Amino acid sequence: MTQLKKIFILISLFFSTSVLADFSNVKVEGQVRYFSTLVDDLGTRYDDTRPGPALDLHFTYPVNENLFVKSFNNFINYNDTTSGDETANIRCNQRLGLMYKLGGTVFYPYGKILHHDENPKKQIDSSHLGLVIQQYFSKDFFISGDYREELSNGAVLAGVRHSQRVFDLRLNKKNFLRIKDKPIHLKIGYAEGVNLRGTKSIKFESEITNKIGLNLKYVDNMGKGPIGSTNQNQNRDYLVSEIAYKF
Repeated sequence: MTQLKKIFILISLFFSTSVLADFSNVKVEGQVRYFSTLVDDLGTRYDDTRPGPALDLHFTYPVNENLFVKSFNNFINYNDTTSGDETANIRCNQRLGLMYKLGGTVFYPYGKILHHDENPKKQIDSSHLGLVIQQYFSKDFFISGDYREELSNGAVLAGVRHSQRVFDLRLNKKNFLRIKDKPIHLKIGYAEGVNLRGTKSIKFESEITNKIGLNLKYVDNMGKGPIGSTNQNQNRDYLVSEIAYKF
């Protein structure tokens, strides 16, 4: 039995004994986003850099004032034929872990599953174990580091089966500035997948209303190593806008 399966069994046991006993404590957060260009924060672009929708759906269960069960879920209109011999129409990116707050520091060990409605021979489905550490300097300013390693065999890239390791460092400044009394939030990030790509990004998030947001993101996508550096189709810069509706 893999480590990831053991973690999910333990968390499932926790849910069966505690969470389901008082489901009313579960907090649900969600939003629908529509992208002008489907490019994620790791620089992965989709089949033809087309516009498209995504759904974010997150769940939080408080165990006590410092410990939470946290689930992040993202569903995107993938519709990509570049990764194999079949077309994957839906991509699901899901994380489940325990979030612990210690003063101004947050620890979040998690299991991550990336799966599609089709999984061609080059294997685009994958699973990871990871750890996020966030350090808050104030309620509006924090930095976060995310490191994860793939547990599955990896995907075939340029004839080589490659198992992914990712490091993601981000600076977050809420209420960076205000325009007509509307807050603008700032996110600056650098993410690197070993032998694949390094991605620098800057993102501005605005709140038009309590429910509607308008965001703008610039992604500088750089190929890394013997695999990623030769993939000119992926190594591009993008200016991405998105409109989000929270519910």
